[in-house]
Amino acid sequence: MSIPYKYSMYESDDVNVKAKEVKGIISYAHDELLFEYKVYDAAGNGISNLSKFAIHIDNIKRVEYKKRFPFSGGKMIVEANKWAFLEPLPGSEQGRIKLKIKRRDKGEAIRMSTKLNLYMSQKRLDDMEG
Repeated sequence: MSIPYKYSMYESDDVNVKAKEVKGIISYAHDELLFEYKVYDAAGNGISNLSKFAIHIDNIKRVEYKKRFPFSGGKMIVEANKWAFLEPLPGSEQGRIKLKIKRRDKGEAIRMSTKLNLYMSQKRLDDMEG
């Protein structure tokens, strides 16, 4: 199961503000969330190579899909247990990343977030029992 995403990020110094866009694919396999992405400038030119980043499910606090307007996509919010776990992802803020999901991928995103949350809940229950 893999879902394409994108999000914008802004970098600024004292004089200039640079807009960048990150486009990639998020997938789930073998107890890990895998982020594959590339960074683009405002003109759409690739300014980075394809990068990969994986985070183990045990390090994720929650995954939430938020709907937007009826005929548009939504946002998948991934929140880590600690700030440092998502630090390698460009544009992550305080252990959280917001991914824009297109409308055509909405069902898949809802299924992924539901599946991950169920897995994490079951894991917490198992840890409490054992």
